[in-house]
Amino acid sequence: MSFYIRLFALFSVLSFSQNKYEYIGVLKLNGDKSTVISYRIVFTEDKGKVIGYSVTDLEGKHETKNEIRGTFNNKTNELVFNEQSILYTKSKIEPSSFCFVNFEGKVKIINQNSKIEGDFKGLFENSQKCIDGKIMLIGNDKLIKQLFKINKKLQKTNRVSEKQKNEFNPLRILDSLKLNRIGADENLSIFSKNNSIKIEFWDAGKEDGDIVNLFHNGKVVLRNYNVKNQKKILDFKLVEGNNFFEIESVSEGDIMPSTPKINIIDKERNYEMMANLKKGEKAKLTIIKKAP
Repeated sequence: MSFYIRLFALFSVLSFSQNKYEYIGVLKLNGDKSTVISYRIVFTEDKGKVIGYSVTDLEGKHETKNEIRGTFNNKTNELVFNEQSILYTKSKIEPSSFCFVNFEGKVKIINQNSKIEGDFKGLFENSQKCIDGKIMLIGNDKLIKQLFKINKKLQKTNRVSEKQKNEFNPLRILDSLKLNRIGADENLSIFSKNNSIKIEFWDAGKEDGDIVNLFHNGKVVLRNYNVKNQKKILDFKLVEGNNFFEIESVSEGDIMPSTPKINIIDKERNYEMMANLKKGEKAKLTIIKKAP
């Protein structure tokens, strides 16, 4: 057994002891067989209470993260969860037009072959019906096993180049599924009820000379800032309504494109992401402060 498989087996045991679970898969919408949307849920279960989040349309233009809450009955294996408030979204659709997933079904969540399958109901914020469909997810452990199985076969074949074999990294693939990326001309809207936030900037890999500008409501906060491994921490007061931030790549450094890591700390919540920008490109963050 390889080091990485042993590591993930240990991680699995620790995760289950803490009753934390993760599933990745798709939503298939009724009435249109061609519409399949990527979907991921992460939640903890404690004494039957389920709390966590979902991510819809991973790395797509409508990527949205929602809070989920529900229950799990370990005697009947019945899982119930409902998407609730939007945590962030890349979509330009009005929040009142979002269709929230509501699921109820029997599953075995503590199992190396665990999966969540069944029908879901879609409801608008006002509880009116929107589009329904099917949910098809597999557990993180199963996904890890499949990726390493594919990698093992890939390394043995002569049909692909050595470069392609080296580029197929199961750990990197898993990371890419979990890390939110924000690119040129994209806007990520984050919803907050707090009066202030912190923003952290840093280079999570090798320092290669990434240089960025940061604007807050049109004013320069950082100019020609050389992104370092050490985090740059900034505090901002929020006004009710929209608070606009803009990140501009001044230099891509030695390794293109410019990929500074960004973490927005909203009291009890963290929103970690990576900008992916070429020189001169900009990405936007909009912090929407809700009324108390």
